[in-house]
This record gives sequence, C-alpha cells and structure tokens, in this order.
Amino acid sequence: MAGGARLSLRHRRRILFLISLVLFLSISFRFYSIQILDYASYSKKAANNSVRKIIKTAPRGIIYDRNLIPIVDNRPTYGLSLIPIDVNEEFNYTLFERITQLPEVEIISKIKYAKKKFSRFKPFLLKRHVNFEERSRIEENKLEFPGVHFSEFPARTYPNEARLTHVLGYLRTVTDDVLNKADPELNYQYGDVFGFNGLERIYEKNLRGNDGVEFRLVDIYGIDHGKYLTDREYEIEMGEPLILSIDSRLQMRAEALLEEKMGSIICMNPQNGEVYAFVSSPDYDLKSFIGPIPQKLWDKWNKNLEKPLMNRGIQGTYPPGSILKLISAAYALDKNIIDENWTVHCNGAYRYGDRTFHCWNKNGHGHVDLTQSIKYSCNIFYYQLIQKIGFKNWSQIVSEFGFGKRSGIDIPGEKRGLVPTRKYMNDKYTSRGWGKGSLLNFVIGQGDLLATPQQVIQIMNLIATSGKSFEPHVKMDMESKSLNLSFKKSTWKFLKDATFAVVNDKDGTGKNANSKWGAVHGKTGTAQNPHGEDHSWFSGYIELPNKKMMSLVIIVENGGKGSQAGANTARELFNEFATLNK
Repeated sequence: MAGGARLSLRHRRRILFLISLVLFLSISFRFYSIQILDYASYSKKAANNSVRKIIKTAPRGIIYDRNLIPIVDNRPTYGLSLIPIDVNEEFNYTLFERITQLPEVEIISKIKYAKKKFSRFKPFLLKRHVNFEERSRIEENKLEFPGVHFSEFPARTYPNEARLTHVLGYLRTVTDDVLNKADPELNYQYGDVFGFNGLERIYEKNLRGNDGVEFRLVDIYGIDHGKYLTDREYEIEMGEPLILSIDSRLQMRAEALLEEKMGSIICMNPQNGEVYAFVSSPDYDLKSFIGPIPQKLWDKWNKNLEKPLMNRGIQGTYPPGSILKLISAAYALDKNIIDENWTVHCNGAYRYGDRTFHCWNKNGHGHVDLTQSIKYSCNIFYYQLIQKIGFKNWSQIVSEFGFGKRSGIDIPGEKRGLVPTRKYMNDKYTSRGWGKGSLLNFVIGQGDLLATPQQVIQIMNLIATSGKSFEPHVKMDMESKSLNLSFKKSTWKFLKDATFAVVNDKDGTGKNANSKWGAVHGKTGTAQNPHGEDHSWFSGYIELPNKKMMSLVIIVENGGKGSQAGANTARELFNEFATLNK
C-alpha cells in the first residue's frame, strides 16, 4: 500500500516535470523567435512607429513675362494629412467632419485607398489649402484626431495684373487615371497636383520640380520630437522657371480693351512667331483654382452661354469674313489669272443663276480694280473673280494659307477649323451642296467655312514677311518651324500696298486702325452670325521706324462691321506697342 503510494507520487512528479519542461521550452522558443527570428520585422514596425517619412513638396517653377516680370509665383499654404496606422477607433469623425466639411465615408475610403496603394505609415494629403480657422480648431482638438498631420506646401499665386487665363492654365489633383498613365519620371504621389490645362500642362515636366524628403521622430501619440538624421534625406529641387514671350503690359491693355465683350485678341511678332498678347474673353479667375472649386461655381461656368472656359483664340471657330478675300486676290495675281488692272463693275448686287448675291454696300462701288476690291472690300468683285479662278482647287488654295490646320501653338486644345470640301458639302446638303452658289459665299469668307483667330492672323504674318510665317509660340526662345509660301515678290508687294491702302487711304474700310507711330497694314472683315449681330474682324500689322513689327488679329463677337469695333481696337494696340518699343 505504502509502496503503491510512493509510486503514484513519483509518477505525478514526473508528469509535472515533463509539463514544466514543455512550458519552459515553449516560452524559450517564443523569446528566441521574437528576439532572433522576427527581429527584422519587429524592428521595422518599431521604426515606422517612431520615424515618419515626410514628403516636402517642391515649388513649381515661376512663370515670367518677356521682361522677367513674374506672372505666376508660389506662396506657402498648409495641407491636412493623415497617417493611416495612427487612425484608430478613438478618431472623432463627427467633429472632424464638422470642422473640415469632409464626410466620414470619404475619409475612411481615402484611408483604405492609401493603405492599399502606398503605405500605412506614410502621411497622405487629405485636404489642401486648410484655412486658419480650420487648423486652429483641429489643433485645439488634436487628441480627438489621432494620425492628423499638417504639412506646408506651395500653392500658385498670380501677382501680375495681366490675367492670361486661357494661356496659363491651372492645376488639378491627380486621379487614379493620371497615376496609371503618367510618365514614371514625374513620380506623382497620391494627393499631388499637376498641370491640367494651358502652359501648366504643356510644360509640366519643366515646371514640376523634385520633392524633398525628411524624417521626423514621432512617439506613439503622434507628437513630433524633431528631425531624425539619416543619409536617405534629400532636399527640394524647385521647378525650372518658364520665360514667356508675352509682354504683360501689352497683355493688360488688350484685356482691358476686350473687357465686357466676347471675342479674342492675339498679338505676335510675324518675324519669329513670338506671341506678345493672347486674350480670350470672357474668362474666369485663376485664383478660384488655388483651392477646391465649389460645385456651384463650376456648374455656373459650364452652363454659362458666354462660355468663359472656352479659349476663343484657338477653339472659337468663325467665318473669317472679308479677310479671306486676300487669298483669292493673291492666288489669281500670282498665277496670272488676272492683273492689277482687271476691273469689275459693282452696282450692289450680282445675279447668278436663280439667286441674287449682294455687296455689303447696297449702292455699289462702281468700277473696281484689284487694289480697290481690297480697299473697299467689294463682294461683287470676288463673286466674279472666283469664277475665273475656278472652283476645282479652291479648298487646296485656302489650305495652303494654314486654314483647316492647327498652327502648332504651345497652348493645348487648338481646333482645326473647317475648310469645306466637295464631299463635306454633298454629305451635308446632298448632291447640290457643292454648288456654285455656296462657293460664292466661301470666297468672301462666309458660309460653312470656319477659322480660328490664330489661323486668320496667319494671312497677315505671310504678307508682313513676304511669304514666311513662323509657328506661333508663347515660350520664349523657342525654335519655330516656318511655313513658306512661294509666291512671286511682286505678289507680296502688291498685298503689302493694298493692305496699306485699306488703313491709310481716307476711304479705306480699315482707316480707324491708322497709327501715327508706324506703317499700318490691315484688312477688315465681317462674319455673318445667324444668331444675332455680325462679328467684327480686323487683322493687320504695324512696322515701326526701328523695323520692329507686330501683327494682330481681333474678333469682337456681335461687334458689327470690322471697320468699327475691330479697327478701333487695333489702333489702340498698335499705339501701345509703339509706345513700349520706341
């Protein structure tokens, strides 16, 4: 009995020993696993909880006018970021939404997105341009918002009075689509901005710069304890400056002249393609794009019948009116179809088939030669001239002057316009579309023919340079391709003389554009508008005594005859150019 008891006790002690041994070995292995096998993993987690990688946004390059006057600069603003790993169940979404106007569901969605796409430990931008009141209230309640982080980043500012709205463009926040399609060299991150339109878009790679990186010591409560020194840190590289050919003084004058009107003005150097001024009116305030755009404001712009978002200089398409007559005159003279002395009698109307076509002067111009046809802008002359030229190659002739083609200007969104062909007209109007009646309208720049102001100025550039027109550009010191039109010297001389007479003769339609400061050449035009009063055109150029030149094109929608609104505006700009370039 006693022997059995002793055996049982010994057995129990053995079992207890084995259990203790197993427990000891298990605990020892766990310590070994944590300290040795999982050391790297836990070290990384510890580091991520104590050291934060902070992206320092690089300022975009400053944009200057040709006189190195800043047009677009940067100013410091604050952004609100969240560190996903630090956002826990104690986060007060209700209060946060009340302060920031960011819905809880949106915040949670962005946190999930950031964890998936980037890192749980890296701050991601939740809201740009946090105002002082928002930041103060968040700072006051910081313990309610674990993971909140404020970062300083540059935002665009516009110190110059020249608006240049449709030239400069604006920035938008990158989307998934942008992140997926963008050039890897740009290194876009979630929450970054990019050039969405205008020069900001065209020269994005130059303007963007390279972000900097620094590391900060942060405790488990998210409190910053200063900079963490490491050789992985690198400094900000600011974007490259962009110098424009724009003269902001001339730009402001052009904008003022078109204020409260709809239309466009382009001023440029016909000798090298530099754009001096570029206006599309109405426009919008670029400062609205510094922060989030209220939906109501965006809807207002989109639904506005005056289309302030449209760049009329390269996207507005209009019948070019009588300015197009210069093309027919040049072609007919150069190909010896007529000479300068060929005359037509204008009594105000012209009967063709079963239709009557009218001159703008209902009383007629009497006997008109080629020079007078341009000076008076006589329709009847060109109704008869096109029949001598022939209709067969008309579309090709107009295309040689740049119509129906993009000019190549470094502003995005340019339209081709429309040069009607036989196929186009027959498809639109059946087999009678390419009738001679329609072509009589085309030759005076009316009907289905559509052109942008940038295309119309091409005619004057060719005349000013005797057949060599350069690709327009807004970036300074840019090499331009040139369009060479091989007409005879005598043809170009005739066009120079005729366009001079339009402005300088007392009975010329463009006399209101005359300037005492230099030799002004030009041509008026009136574009028929089925929806209201006609549009007013003027295109021309001035050559100063010092040989400096400026060409321009002006269209004033619903401005009436080109001899009125267009020519008067041109005179003001020619005088301004002369004053600036004495």
